[in-house]
Amino acid sequence: MLDDKDYTAVFDASPDAILVVDSAGVIRGLNRQAVAMFGWSRKDLQGMEIERLVPAASRSRHRRHRRRYGEAPHPRPMGEGLKLEALRKDGKAIPVEISLSPSQLRPDRDHVICAIRDVSAWRRMRRPSGMMVAAAEQERKHLSRELHDEFLQNLVALKIRVKLLADERDDGERERARARIAQDIGDTILGVKQMIRGLRSPKIERQGLIAALATLFSDTREVYGVTIHASVNLDWVADELDPATILALYRIVQEAVTNAATHARVSEAAVKVKSVDGVIIAEIRDEGCGFELPGSGAALDDDHLGLTGMRERAELVGGSLTVQASPGEGTTVRAAVPMVRLDGERS
Repeated sequence: MLDDKDYTAVFDASPDAILVVDSAGVIRGLNRQAVAMFGWSRKDLQGMEIERLVPAASRSRHRRHRRRYGEAPHPRPMGEGLKLEALRKDGKAIPVEISLSPSQLRPDRDHVICAIRDVSAWRRMRRPSGMMVAAAEQERKHLSRELHDEFLQNLVALKIRVKLLADERDDGERERARARIAQDIGDTILGVKQMIRGLRSPKIERQGLIAALATLFSDTREVYGVTIHASVNLDWVADELDPATILALYRIVQEAVTNAATHARVSEAAVKVKSVDGVIIAEIRDEGCGFELPGSGAALDDDHLGLTGMRERAELVGGSLTVQASPGEGTTVRAAVPMVRLDGERS
């Protein structure tokens, strides 16, 4: 059977700081871990008001909570999701978890046993873990966008080119179409290799932004039969833009143009790209069948996933994207992204 000395040894062996507090909020007992945690001597802590160990900004609220707890005391387990802090003698606030248990250690006075755990190390471990999860999610979204914007687009275009090739009767046109298909397959293979190495668009790397857009508009007319009336006024700016900004602009225009060509049921669409006061604005407009914009809480179907991708791309480079559409009224996609130079500075 344990005697008082044994209980004292157990009390002091606890890995958590333990305080015994009376109904007036005065510390009446403590263990060695409490001395180590708070930096006060045992003599100083004994008889101290518990609120001295609470950050000054929270003391009044803590007194109210303590009195309310005293009216209906009950065991409260550690780790109930409360973000609590305790104050050391040196003034440093430390994150803690606290469990409370009422006890009548003396017949004439109620006490509360407080077990206090320093969770600083756990918080430090959790922070990089959360960052890793966020980074992995961001990379997943990046891959999803690249697969949708680069390879799905290419495969759809190839499918249409193959169909056109099968219907072509002119030998010269057939040979040119066959060569173009072979080039597109080569570009797609190169794109896969580029994705593995760093997720870059081979067209942009090879041609530059303005030329890549011109090729996109030409392909749209050839593959889909949709003429793009383009006005691209970037001049020297495009050559000095950060690669992430260039890629975001190209992908947004590519997605919007392809959507117009495949869903809007139009024979033409308009694209305007210009720089205004340090911002590049790209507007893609068609007067086609339009569509019902999904509500904020609605699940996106496959036809609308591109909207999310375009918006994410704009936001990743510090920009924004708006879409105006309604059934029978056409669609306008407008992206605005800051002009970030190669050195990382905004223009």
